[in-house]
Amino acid sequence: MFRTAKMQKIRLVGLRSRRQEIVRKLHHLGVIDIRKSKLEIADDVPEESLPEISEQIVRYSSAMTILQGYAKKAVEKRAREISTQPKLHALLAQASGFKAVDDTLALDEEIKVIDDDSAKLESEIKTASLFFGSGIDFSKLGGETLAYEAFVIGKKALRKAAAPLRELRERYEVIENESKSGRAVLIAYEKNDAKALDGLEHVPGVRKIEIYGADFNSTPEKVVERLVRTRTGREQERRKAVAKLETRAREDRHRIESTLEMLTVEAERAGAGINFKRTESAFVVEGWIEKRRYVEIEAEMERTARGAFAMEAMDSDELAPTLVSRPAFLKPFDNLMEFFSLPRSDELDPTWIFIISFPIFYGLMVSDVGYGIVSLLFAWFIDKRTEPDTLMNSVAKVWEICAAAIIFFGFLSNQYFGFGLNQYLLPGFYGFDWLKDTPLVLGVTVLFGLAQVIVGLLFGFVNSREHGHKKLAIAKLTSVVAIVAGTVAVSGGLLGMFNGTVTAIATGVGIVALVATIALSGVEATEVVSLISHPLSYARIMGFGLASVILALLIDKTFTPSLAAGILPFLLTSAIFILLHFVNMILGIFEGLVQGARLNFVEFFSKFYTGGGVKFKPFFYRRRYTKEVQS
Repeated sequence: MFRTAKMQKIRLVGLRSRRQEIVRKLHHLGVIDIRKSKLEIADDVPEESLPEISEQIVRYSSAMTILQGYAKKAVEKRAREISTQPKLHALLAQASGFKAVDDTLALDEEIKVIDDDSAKLESEIKTASLFFGSGIDFSKLGGETLAYEAFVIGKKALRKAAAPLRELRERYEVIENESKSGRAVLIAYEKNDAKALDGLEHVPGVRKIEIYGADFNSTPEKVVERLVRTRTGREQERRKAVAKLETRAREDRHRIESTLEMLTVEAERAGAGINFKRTESAFVVEGWIEKRRYVEIEAEMERTARGAFAMEAMDSDELAPTLVSRPAFLKPFDNLMEFFSLPRSDELDPTWIFIISFPIFYGLMVSDVGYGIVSLLFAWFIDKRTEPDTLMNSVAKVWEICAAAIIFFGFLSNQYFGFGLNQYLLPGFYGFDWLKDTPLVLGVTVLFGLAQVIVGLLFGFVNSREHGHKKLAIAKLTSVVAIVAGTVAVSGGLLGMFNGTVTAIATGVGIVALVATIALSGVEATEVVSLISHPLSYARIMGFGLASVILALLIDKTFTPSLAAGILPFLLTSAIFILLHFVNMILGIFEGLVQGARLNFVEFFSKFYTGGGVKFKPFFYRRRYTKEVQS
């Protein structure tokens, strides 16, 4: 339960003539985490087909990315079809000959060109519009000696631009036209006068606009009319291209998805050789497998290679990768543990303790049926809107479990948005009262802390013993004795729970155990103070839970809406009531998350946990759209 899977490093030697079959079988089984051998022989190389496979992956990935933007929701929700993977040569022939991919890429390129043209047309329309009513005929601009430039002078820049404009009017022909954005100015100047426009160009708020290169061949009004017609035509062409892509997304997306998946599988297999070693006639694969599957894997290889291979178990000082096995609905907890720090394969795995304790701590700190239901809805929404196995999706799934704990403890404490409703739902059952039973809740939370800290020290004893740290292992046991004896001594001396003899003996044992712990702990001796502070730290569960309940009661007492006060006051107090309860719920959720995680990762894990494990990454591809028929 608290151990990761036992791993075994193996070496597999096979004939090069059988390499493809053996690699395909290993990839299909997904049982080996491949590591490059340290044997002093030549490195192997990828299959010759890898470049061609990679080229097709690029084509299909591009097409898939394009079609995802045009897929309708109905397409997303369709029943998933499963395709059968053909042999490599047949797959490459099908992939290269599938016209829909080329059509998709061509249509996307066409849309990009249309968008560029439309942007250019839009810019030219705006430029020509600036000179509406000016009487300019753009077709008559230019000549052998004259050049033309156009500017827009912002309204705030008119005063600063007045002097340069006046000078230009005296020397050259200047056409000015007022517009919404300011004043449009067209200036005809001599080509050999390179600095003619410097005075105007350098005024802040003056923007030069391009008229050269634009398709201006008439008056501004006629130019705009023609450009608008051209733009409308390009927009129609774009709509047709988009419609074709939507059709492709509806009719061909699955085939593109499944082919891309098959190509990716083949690319992994073809590229696996980079981690192999080889001789003239054989190749070598090394890696980690789950120890209990050794015989099964050997039998599979025997059938695949028909005896043309050898497989042996290896002794290794290398840290084995970490592999855990848990029900699928608890996998999000493993993802969170991995985000924090993955357990090493040579230490106890505390994830089961985390799975049990975190929802309990979290649920107690919020403990309100109403808040729990709202939390569950939020978590469910995030769960459905995020990709599986991502950090956010894992957080949402853990939140769903924790929301159920909130509802459970809310029922036990008779809290429904601060109101007590158990008497209506289950007459005679009131559970515990946060206000009246505060000492009881405090005692229970501290006992939680004692229990978890003791478990952590026992885990530390096992880990230290297995790593050969005998003194530290004994120190973990003396720490347990110090905590238990100290608890009995304090309970007897301050609370009178034990008689004087028991209290005195417990005090003596506790002191001796504490001294022994300091003497044996070495560099960890400074952690002795945590034997007292960490169990008491669990009292925060009661503190935050009580604070949430009191705030809910105050909200209910002050802002419970009543129709007797009138419609307007009812609506106002209802809005305040909902808002304050929402804020209280968010505060409770945030504190529950932070403090629940802290109690596990700081108070509990610090007693034994090293972390920094290496995740088991099998040579495998998890298929979604395809299957492979094994011969």
